[in-house]
Amino acid sequence: MPSIDAKPVSESGIEMKTEGNTIIFAGSINHPRPQVFMEPFISRVHDAIIEKGIKEVSLDMTDLKFLNSSGIREIVDWVLKMSKLPDSEKYKINFICSAEHKWQESSITTLIYLNQNYTSKIVKE
Repeated sequence: MPSIDAKPVSESGIEMKTEGNTIIFAGSINHPRPQVFMEPFISRVHDAIIEKGIKEVSLDMTDLKFLNSSGIREIVDWVLKMSKLPDSEKYKINFICSAEHKWQESSITTLIYLNQNYTSKIVKE
């Protein structure tokens, strides 16, 4: 099974990395302009997924304690970017959330509505 290869990022309190077909966000994002480091990482991940023909990935956010609205916007942009792909290149994103972090419940639930056919939320207790 092909895996996503993207150089890990550790910046302003967040760590973003890949393991197999899982993208992991951990830490806390309260940076005023997280797009400076989030957008290039997400773009590399997106491109690798398409290049390798991967059809399903997971975004593990269970250790992401906080994500400000600008950071959420970067994830929204990713879902919208994937949604614009031809059907043959689209892939499913499973958002793995923690019941411990209440902000994830509302933010990720709302984000799923952007593309219900290619996104899902999994909550870990």
